[in-house]
Formats: sequence, structure tokens, C-alpha cells
Amino acid sequence: METLLKIPFPIFSNNPHILTTKPTKPLKVSIKPPPPDFDFRSEILQESRATISRTYPELLDLANDGTLLLIEKKLFGPVPSWRTEFVEPEAIWLVGATHISSQSAAEVERVIRAVKPDNVVVELCRSRQVFLFFLELNLCFFMEIF
Repeated sequence: METLLKIPFPIFSNNPHILTTKPTKPLKVSIKPPPPDFDFRSEILQESRATISRTYPELLDLANDGTLLLIEKKLFGPVPSWRTEFVEPEAIWLVGATHISSQSAAEVERVIRAVKPDNVVVELCRSRQVFLFFLELNLCFFMEIF
């Protein structure tokens, strides 16, 4: 256990032009690493495969080759009571994909059609984000002309 040092933390008053500081109380925290033999990957993969085989057996081939991973909220405990404005999903489906692969696109489509998620999030590298931004600008410009 270590005691964190007192550090002034800015506290804003009702008046946005006045900034006051208040020292924080020392905290005792434990930063204990997991045991050396703990393998979170195999534990998550086993649980993921079992749930996928039970709920969406048609996607089990993707889970077996490491393309698809299911992470359920129940594995990580309850949501803190102070997080009332945010509803966490019951499950997160991670699909590994290659940006330029038509096979990857087909696999992503398979998962979306089977699971029918409420939301889909796509991670893109910065260069593809810029490309999409300019593509959107050009399309908007093109649509304004015609």
C-alpha cells in the first residue's frame, strides 16, 4: 500500500472566473499485479467461445480462428451507481478486420446480420479518417452543385 501525496486539485466555484484550489486527502491504494500464471486471454476466449456456440453457433468458426470475440458486461461486475446517465451494453462483439479485405468485410457483415446490434463502432487509423473526412466534404460539395 502506498499513500498518494497531497496534490492541489482545482475546484471551480459557481463563478467561472474564480479558480480556487483545495488539497486532496491522501489515498491508500493497492496496485497488486495479477499472479504470474494468470492468463486473461484464455479465460476470456473460453467464455467467449462458449457463449457464441450457445447463442450464435453460425459464428463459431469466426470465434475459433480468433476473428470474433464476445465480451460480456457480467464478467466485469456491476456498473457503479454514479454512472446513471450512461447505459453500458450487455455485450461487446469485437470483430478483427483488415481494411482492404473483401473477406473481412463479408465477415463483419455476417456478424452484424446475425447479432443485429444496437450500435456498430468502427476503428479507423488516422489516414483513413482523413480520407473519409475529405470524401464527405467532396460529396457535400458535389450534392450542392447538382
